[in-house]
Amino acid sequence: MDNHEMVKNYKELKFWQTAFETTILVIDLTRKLPKEKVFWIIGDQIIRAASSVGANIAEGFGRYRGKEYERFLQISLGSANEVEYWLLVIKRILPKLNEEIFRTIEINKQTIKMLASLLKTLRAKR
Repeated sequence: MDNHEMVKNYKELKFWQTAFETTILVIDLTRKLPKEKVFWIIGDQIIRAASSVGANIAEGFGRYRGKEYERFLQISLGSANEVEYWLLVIKRILPKLNEEIFRTIEINKQTIKMLASLLKTLRAKR
């Protein structure tokens, strides 16, 4: 029996939990961005990327079968990396938000590490 069979709901997955926490932190962070159009665009992009991570984990969990599940996890991993990119952009432009950004990056990195590890394990089983 593998881990997925022991987990009854995607919300029990640690990497979904950290992805969800990252999404909430990103939404809170974007509320603090200046109201200029460029920041609205950045905010929109990072919210889309952050919400995509957890959403794809949830959708993939519901379709847990081989390569299809792996594909959803790959999309989640790509989106998590995109979140980090946008956080670094905001950090560079608005250093006053560095503390919040650092915390968000650290939680997002946990998601990235767990997803990368799981994908490596799934590939090794093929």
